[in-house]
Amino acid sequence: MPVDVSRSYLPMKILIDATGVTRQKAGVGVYAKNLIHHLTEANRDMEIYLLVQDDDPELDFSGRPNVTLLRVPARYFRHLLPRFLLEQLCLPFLLWRLKIEVVHSLHYAFPYLTLGTRRVVTVHDMTFFSMPEVHERIKVLYFRFFIRAAGRSADAIVFISRSAQQDFVARLGEPRGSSHVIPHGKDEGLGPRCDPTQFALIRNKYAMPERFVLYIGTLEPRKNLERLLTSFSAVATEDASIGLVIAGKMGWMMGSLAGTVERLGLTGKVTFTGFILEEEKPILLSHCALFVYPSLYEGFGLPVLEALACGAPTITSRVSSLPEVAGDAALLIDPLDTSALSFAMASLLRDDALREGLRSRGFERAKQFTWRSTAEGTANVYRLLRNARPTDPV
Repeated sequence: MPVDVSRSYLPMKILIDATGVTRQKAGVGVYAKNLIHHLTEANRDMEIYLLVQDDDPELDFSGRPNVTLLRVPARYFRHLLPRFLLEQLCLPFLLWRLKIEVVHSLHYAFPYLTLGTRRVVTVHDMTFFSMPEVHERIKVLYFRFFIRAAGRSADAIVFISRSAQQDFVARLGEPRGSSHVIPHGKDEGLGPRCDPTQFALIRNKYAMPERFVLYIGTLEPRKNLERLLTSFSAVATEDASIGLVIAGKMGWMMGSLAGTVERLGLTGKVTFTGFILEEEKPILLSHCALFVYPSLYEGFGLPVLEALACGAPTITSRVSSLPEVAGDAALLIDPLDTSALSFAMASLLRDDALREGLRSRGFERAKQFTWRSTAEGTANVYRLLRNARPTDPV
């Protein structure tokens, strides 16, 4: 590929659009926060502009010398239509005025016209196509449009797993621009936090049992929580001392889950914590008897990686990206088979040697994924686009 060396010594001007990131950060939000943190910390050859909502202090990196923070009023732009108008009408002018070379859209949607600025789009998963029933109708239409448009128009697409890339190609064909698999990572300091005092405080806060199976993630249909409850009911019948803790932002299926708990006779055995703080995760993961993540589909499956890093014996699904993350460090089950999930949980709870083997392999597996590597891979995509001439394919 020809390289324009006349620009190579100048700081690269990057704009990262994080306006689609929610304040309560699950997968996409955790990705955005950590990616931006490591990009702005390590890449001094870049002048980075961050477009963020003004109600999100976690994305305020304005104290760094290579960062310019561009805040938009959240009272307007937390809503889809105003954010669409900002993205399609205002952002192209901003890119032109600031002479931005690469714009990176972190949550599917991106400015369609950019007046010469190269476009990078992160595609997290294909559930808007494969599982439209788990999303609001307007979001299905909106994000389907932009995912298709990314395939036709984006200069580079970042996929967070090989599985997500394969799903995209199978449904929409090879993208016009370059295609990059850059997995999520974990904090380098993330690891076991066996602190009895802190655990006691969290137990009291959420009224949790002392011995428990743990799930962490948003409460939504594709997480397969109805089957998790059914599987757990068989385990709880045999082991009266075990409880189930379901931690995560309350989704729109909360009412049906509460009904299932009552129907299965699990009242008092299941704790719903709601959204938990990032600093609480490693403590819960370090003290749980085992971690279960029986999702029907994941673009990456960050909770599984976090569980492995904290030494939680883990059960997850053998579908989509989850085997890419877990490797041989977790028990993999068919998420549609409640008997298989019950058997896996009961086996792990009984078998100390099996739990220790998974815990040991989990530590080693988790070392392969870091946010620093995610940021380095993303920065290299920016450099690839910056060094290509405007007429070059990338």
